[in-house]
Amino acid sequence: MRPCWVKPFCLVLAGALLLSPVGWWGASVAKAATSIEHSPPVADTVLSAGNIHKTIGTYGFEQGNSDGWKPRGTYTQIASVTEAAYGGTHSLKATARTAAWNGAELDVKSLLQPDVEYEISGYVKLDGHSAVPSMVKLTVEQQPTGGTTTWKTVAQTETADTSWIKLQGKYTFTGGMDALKLYVESSNPAQAYYVDEVEITQVSKTPTEPANGIVSGFEDGTAQGWVSRMGAETVQVSNADARTGSYSLLTTGRQKTYAGPKLDVTATMQKGSRYTVSAWVKLAPGEQPAKVRLSIQRDHQGDSAYETVVGDTATTTGGWMHLSGTYTLAHDADTVSMYLETAEGTSSFYMDDFELSLVPPLAIEKDIPSLHGLYGGQFSIGTAIEAFQTEGAYGELVQKHFNSVVAGNAMKPISLQPSEGQFHWEEADQIVQFARQHGLEIRFHTLVWHNQTGDWMFKDKNGQPMTPTAENKKLLLDRLETHIRAVAARYKNVITDWDVVNEVIDPDQPDGMRRSKWYQITGTDYIEKAFRVTREAAGPNARLFINDYNTHEPKKRDFLYNLVRDLLAKGVPIDGVGHQSHIRLEFPAISEIEQSIEKFASLGLDNQITELDMGLYSNDTDRYETIPESMLIRQAHRYRALFDMFSRQQNHISNVTIWGTDDGNTWLSTFPIARLDKPLLFDERLKAKYAYWALADSSKVPPLPAGNNQ
Repeated sequence: MRPCWVKPFCLVLAGALLLSPVGWWGASVAKAATSIEHSPPVADTVLSAGNIHKTIGTYGFEQGNSDGWKPRGTYTQIASVTEAAYGGTHSLKATARTAAWNGAELDVKSLLQPDVEYEISGYVKLDGHSAVPSMVKLTVEQQPTGGTTTWKTVAQTETADTSWIKLQGKYTFTGGMDALKLYVESSNPAQAYYVDEVEITQVSKTPTEPANGIVSGFEDGTAQGWVSRMGAETVQVSNADARTGSYSLLTTGRQKTYAGPKLDVTATMQKGSRYTVSAWVKLAPGEQPAKVRLSIQRDHQGDSAYETVVGDTATTTGGWMHLSGTYTLAHDADTVSMYLETAEGTSSFYMDDFELSLVPPLAIEKDIPSLHGLYGGQFSIGTAIEAFQTEGAYGELVQKHFNSVVAGNAMKPISLQPSEGQFHWEEADQIVQFARQHGLEIRFHTLVWHNQTGDWMFKDKNGQPMTPTAENKKLLLDRLETHIRAVAARYKNVITDWDVVNEVIDPDQPDGMRRSKWYQITGTDYIEKAFRVTREAAGPNARLFINDYNTHEPKKRDFLYNLVRDLLAKGVPIDGVGHQSHIRLEFPAISEIEQSIEKFASLGLDNQITELDMGLYSNDTDRYETIPESMLIRQAHRYRALFDMFSRQQNHISNVTIWGTDDGNTWLSTFPIARLDKPLLFDERLKAKYAYWALADSSKVPPLPAGNNQ
């Protein structure tokens, strides 16, 4: 079973930007490439003392795509073309420019480092002679953290003809930057231009940087910045027990489960960066076993959000337990603090050997086959993302391997409308903008769900919990309609596929219906209402899905089948069934999944695999510190068998969506317990696993270990 509410980044959203219902996609946006194919960096070559020559990126556009460059300007369009080229057969052409600064731009924030000198060069060709010479420039837009945007010219030249000209100059910056964008501009906005053979080269050594992290061992006899989170509990150094050395941090007198030791990490953690977090905990003598977790609190503009970094970990008085995980600061924050808490109770506990370390910048493998390209003509390949994964290496991974995206959390009811009438669109909009800019399909998840829906939805006019009355039924259905119409008005004709209702079946009930608050107040009317309103609001071309987990189980499958069949008979507009497909290494049988697809196809419905991942454990208690390679090999062979089945059923399947980009961003790291799991196709460093190669080139996957059969 798969409660989505425990996924990473299931947050309390606050302070989001409100945009008009028309949105910013009324203007045309050029489709950028869905893959990045420029050359990988080469090794450093020392030229002289203090200087190197290191290729950071080259962009020749020879793959027929934009190599990660994007349109700059509302109406600007860019495309790889063969009508002109400085080297090879392709260049990048920028057209429909309406201002001098319009054209082609490249996000270089993830490529460049402060206090490092770079040489940037490229060739530019104007499209057509001009009576007035044009000033052509290579420029970097700089958005300093907490500062004002500036524009720095790297190179410029004046020209009136249409021959290729070379722009070349040096560039460096200091301090933290929220954004760095390299672009080509021309003083004559009426002229299109071509750009080719852009190269970014590091020409000075990277300065020695201070340690990017925090270590707390308490061996100096102080709390090293750790304080009481709630003020009532006592947090102090103790020599009564220690994992290493002589001291640890002891917390006693806790009066709340969320009370414990807290450390302010605002000065260390930077937005967009990823960190490893490690701490060791042990209960104080006399305490009963408890589950300890490590969490983060983010405060921004007066609102707070909370995230679990390391989930509930069984802890006793008998030995030190290791809490270990990774965390990406994906949102704006005025202050960030890390703290320890318990799932239940107020046990006293020790903590020792805390470490917070910056993970080196991620980079994707650019010279491997595109995942979605492997299944072109069969079904689209999607992935679940958060807003922060539209940028940097994550954004590159999505562009290269997927042609469909779904918001992991940003479009769920509580994310969009946490309180009545107060819509928070910012993160959902960011995902939609990214998808449109790169020509990706978008799935919407989800309009109606029993989880991650604001409590206000189920309160009566007096603010009390609803009871099943005719008045409350009407109020709840009216609120449902208002929510759907607001969302659909914003994304109509932008989002292709909609999860209208999610997880309505409970096979343990006599009629198979989940006893959610929706059901308690409205019966099954909310399901019918949701589909009918969505059809009206999202339009006839929208594809509407009912989504659920464990649809391979015959009993649950049949309850869902009967529900859908009966709704269709009443004229309810359902276009397909979403099969979440959170499966494991051992089960279910692939034949059971296939039978379910065929059963719903018999109703004339589309099928989509909406939340695919493959956990490595066969139970809810085992945990590995290091995953055995044999399990990853078995996982690869099972992924191949699964996708072979999807290919057999391609006439009945339109989309297969992987639930997450990589093993570093999976809800299974905290559910059903906190443990290391690797359920996806790319590892936490965004490198292709055996599971990916099983789909792309099975010759690169070792045979199944002896005694294992799929």
